[in-house]
Amino acid sequence: MKVSPKQFIKDYIAMSRYVALGSLDGILTVMSISLTAAIAAIVGGHANPVTIGLTGLSGGIALALSNGFGSYIGEHAEEEKDMRILENKMLLDNKQLDDTIIKEKANYRVRLSMITHGSSSFLGSFIPSIPFFILPDIYSAIAGTLIICFILLTVLGSYLGHISKESMKKTAAQIVSVGILIVIISYLMGGGHG
Repeated sequence: MKVSPKQFIKDYIAMSRYVALGSLDGILTVMSISLTAAIAAIVGGHANPVTIGLTGLSGGIALALSNGFGSYIGEHAEEEKDMRILENKMLLDNKQLDDTIIKEKANYRVRLSMITHGSSSFLGSFIPSIPFFILPDIYSAIAGTLIICFILLTVLGSYLGHISKESMKKTAAQIVSVGILIVIISYLMGGGHG
């Protein structure tokens, strides 16, 4: 099954809630890893922003791969189950639909899900890491990351509230609250409590 780039982009955008959720995973994960590492480095007297940025980014890459391949495995299993159910309803033997357009479309949905989840998780991970690579000191980098993360969390929360037809402010506040909780936990785990 051949899909044009225009159709692929349209299908990718149609999965926008998954893009938002993957981005949310990336933002929260990298914010937590980076802040914990930064605070631990400050407490230990070895705060190098680039090292902290690489630490956060490596966690984000691991998350993106995990989300992408996890999505592939989960979606593939679900599509295979649906194929077997459809074959059963059609009184066909197992795997008789494997060389059909139905199977090709199922495979496309699986690949699209993998790409959507993986790439949005990576993008959500990459953006919060940027301040650690471009700002000169650890405190500026932490502030930059927090500002970026909370702006993105507010935007994503508002968007998820919009598509769920719920209060955009309420959903944004809920997601920002999770971000605040993660900041507190990261601070405590990084050694900032003593």
